[in-house]
Amino acid sequence: MFKKKESEPEYIKLDNQRNMSAQDAGASRVNTILKGSKLTGDINVTCDLDLSGEVEGNISSEHDSNIVIKGICRGNIKTREGNVDIEGELIGGDVIAGGNVKISGKFNGGMVKAKGKIHVNGEFKGRLESNEIEIGPDAKGSGELIYNEYISVSRGAQIEAQISQLQKELKTVKKSPEDAKRPDMKVINIEHHGKDMAEAK
Repeated sequence: MFKKKESEPEYIKLDNQRNMSAQDAGASRVNTILKGSKLTGDINVTCDLDLSGEVEGNISSEHDSNIVIKGICRGNIKTREGNVDIEGELIGGDVIAGGNVKISGKFNGGMVKAKGKIHVNGEFKGRLESNEIEIGPDAKGSGELIYNEYISVSRGAQIEAQISQLQKELKTVKKSPEDAKRPDMKVINIEHHGKDMAEAK
């Protein structure tokens, strides 16, 4: 009879000081690219990504993956529902996030577009577009700030930017048959920026 050998756990190298089993790595759901690593080509992730190295290519996720850039990325970043945190540097690319975007490092790209909030307390150059934009006291940069509901710029921030508010689409509202019977009932359309008011008769 043959003696069955116990299977040993498979290990993934995370850094110079610790190892983690493949089963534990799956549970933590974080891909790590270490400092000193250089990758060329596009990366498609299905879980969170922590980039401390250098990537020349696009990073994308069709899931709720959070992407943290601590190193350097030369390319676009897109996550359908997750957040993007730029602590390092993004060069020459766009960021599209279904969640929030935080820039505490350097963004020197084209556009940052987030469904949630954009918080900047680092350096930026380009276009920022979001529901809310918050510029911190240590922010430096130039470009265009486009917000939907809220924008704040802290004292101490050094920015040169054009600021504009997104306009919501207006829809024509018609009186219902019940409302048409009431002569005192009027339908009013108000433009989003609140400058013009028009009464519908």
